[in-house]
Amino acid sequence: MDILSRVAEKVQKETGVRLHRRNVERLLSAVLNTGDFWKIVDLSDLPVPAASGIVKSFVEEGVLFIDDAENILLTQRGYDLLEELGIEAVVDFSCGACEGRGYPFYGDKELYRTFVELAKDRPGAIRDYDQGAVTPETTVSRVLFIDSRGDLRGKDVLVMGAEDDLTGLAVALTRRARSVLVIDIDERLIDFDKRIFRELGIDNAEAKVWDLRKPFPEDMLGRFDVFITDPPETFAAFRAFIGRGIATLKEEGCAGYFGLTLRDSSIFRWKEFQETLLSEYGTVITDIVQDFNHYMNWEYHPQTRAAQIAPVKKPPKEIWYRSAWFRIETLPGFKRWNEPISDEVFYLDEEGSTT
Repeated sequence: MDILSRVAEKVQKETGVRLHRRNVERLLSAVLNTGDFWKIVDLSDLPVPAASGIVKSFVEEGVLFIDDAENILLTQRGYDLLEELGIEAVVDFSCGACEGRGYPFYGDKELYRTFVELAKDRPGAIRDYDQGAVTPETTVSRVLFIDSRGDLRGKDVLVMGAEDDLTGLAVALTRRARSVLVIDIDERLIDFDKRIFRELGIDNAEAKVWDLRKPFPEDMLGRFDVFITDPPETFAAFRAFIGRGIATLKEEGCAGYFGLTLRDSSIFRWKEFQETLLSEYGTVITDIVQDFNHYMNWEYHPQTRAAQIAPVKKPPKEIWYRSAWFRIETLPGFKRWNEPISDEVFYLDEEGSTT
């Protein structure tokens, strides 16, 4: 067995995160770009427990070492190994102007300026609800993406469990939707939105506190054209956020939007999520834009499992946590799922670590 396969098998056994040898190869490619552990996670597209385990294994193998400044570097043996295997540095040709999204936030300058000014006073992210806010550029680009796909103007829009990003506020600020309902478990965010709606005279938007572990009341089902959410990445949370979102849609041809990372879930879990969307819920995935959502570093990072299992103590300085932006569409005969969810394994499991 070659060293990449051996390390993949070892780390999978230790962490429970499913891996293959190319995951390990990708991490070594990332080390050629940067010595910063959190940027290595970003470039290698791996859950933090897996990336940490691979780095630690290669340190034991004498392929990597960690210097006094906590940079992760190749040893001479490491350089020789990469040359032998033909592994080169990661390259990135994504568009710098739109940050790789294809929808530049400055497409609507007035919306961007207004949103940035209002977002300055937003409540901070808290760990209890697995919160972590995306950049203002991300939030505005989400809205422009949704509008470009025909899912905003004259539509009834539900934004659920994503208001740490103020996505519902940004949607409401356009005044293009027929109606906007924002629901979130965090009363601080709901009060913030209510105040802005009141001060700006946005009378087609409302905000309510709701815990998505609880089923929706009957009057929420089949009521909306579009839902937008940003779930934690356990299966329980996926059902609570995505399954319930689908249950609120009116008919076939309606749309849902959400983010999924490769920082808190593996590509193997993505397969399971996608199978659920296609086979169980009766939807089709129309769009996946990798690394669309850029998350600002959150203050509670030192308390997270990610920080505790990382091979370094140095916290992230740059953006490293990103997620893909998904659009799904309902097909004839789609299934509405609206069952209760228990508290068990809602925010964290073997692949997740950033809560």
